[in-house]
Amino acid sequence: MRCIFCKKDSTNSKSVEHIIPESLGNKSHILPKRIVCDGCNNYFATKIEKLVLDKPYFKNVRYRNLIKTKKDRLVPDRTLFPHKDGGWANVWLDEKGIIFDSKDNHLINLIKEGRINKLIIPIVNQPDENDYEISRFLAKVALEMLTDRIKNSKDWIEEIISNKQLDPIRNYARYGKGEFWKYHQRRIYSEETRFIDPIHHPEPYEILHEMDILYTEDKVMYFILVVMGIEFAINLAHSETDYYLEWLNKNNNASPVRRFSERMIMKNSI
Repeated sequence: MRCIFCKKDSTNSKSVEHIIPESLGNKSHILPKRIVCDGCNNYFATKIEKLVLDKPYFKNVRYRNLIKTKKDRLVPDRTLFPHKDGGWANVWLDEKGIIFDSKDNHLINLIKEGRINKLIIPIVNQPDENDYEISRFLAKVALEMLTDRIKNSKDWIEEIISNKQLDPIRNYARYGKGEFWKYHQRRIYSEETRFIDPIHHPEPYEILHEMDILYTEDKVMYFILVVMGIEFAINLAHSETDYYLEWLNKNNNASPVRRFSERMIMKNSI
């Protein structure tokens, strides 16, 4: 068995690979042991995923939506307590309320005394576009998602490893080789949006992330990832987004991940 990234022997590798980090709520999209070697798994966790998760948008959205880390810990973020003796502090949110750091006892006292009765949580609406770490993260997830489709066939996995057309995105994800790999980013629904699918899921539900592979009429393959309503699209063979923009134009800007039976509803309409 060989790793799909470094192509080295991964027979003795012991770790599974989460296609989307657990710290973004992923518990089900997992590649079995040996498809990604321990070395590449550790590299992506510390050198790519951690950098992405620590970016202002992802930290903020995890904080506001109570998405815990891999170690089941809440994510803190900067929150403003509007008072002349208040100010900014890192706090944690949970279902019961607010958790303060011990060094911020003065804020607790101000709240107890009734001198602070509100807080302001800044909202970071989207990640910065054309971000290098996000680009490499998308490249990594794209190759893993493609592999996930055929993970039960050793022959097809070997085909992905040997496919020279996938080497540029493979080497970009793992080693940062080559020029910046372009991707397309847009918001397709708000964080407050919930969904109903009369066929597959009649009760309202939230989507943390969803993904799919799009193969256009021009025989161009794109990986599509949606995280909390923000859609990312990346070409698996070349650094371009033009064909994806053409596809969107032909399909009334509908996202490739949407099921025909699924419809959006606002959270406050449930």
